[in-house]
Amino acid sequence: MHPVNSPDHIELFLRGNDAINRLDVEAILALVDENTVFEPLRSQTEGAFIGVEGMRRFLADTAEAFDLFKATYPDIRDVGDGRLLAIGTIRIRGRESQVESDVVTAAVVEFRDGRLATYRDYGDPRLALEAAGLAG
Repeated sequence: MHPVNSPDHIELFLRGNDAINRLDVEAILALVDENTVFEPLRSQTEGAFIGVEGMRRFLADTAEAFDLFKATYPDIRDVGDGRLLAIGTIRIRGRESQVESDVVTAAVVEFRDGRLATYRDYGDPRLALEAAGLAG
């Protein structure tokens, strides 16, 4: 749990994560704009999800592919200038396979003017720490 006095961008991230876990399209769209670049792990094969339409596509694809999609981030760090590092796991269960697993998530996230600017999941905490300027 994060303190009530968390920086605004951390609160926005937590709100957005909750909305993604619920596949709440309207709540997510309130946090993005046409320039948002969202790069979850699957973007390595599918490309980035860009703007409002990209987020609609991400949520629709997620709902189609998974019975369960729940991201939890026990480690969220403010790295300044509206940026944060978020490390955790995503519990997924394939809709067709019914196979359930945990996937490591390690993302660097940036908010500008109260909107998600970029989200990039490195899938490896060490790589995300380096990208956030916190390694070493």
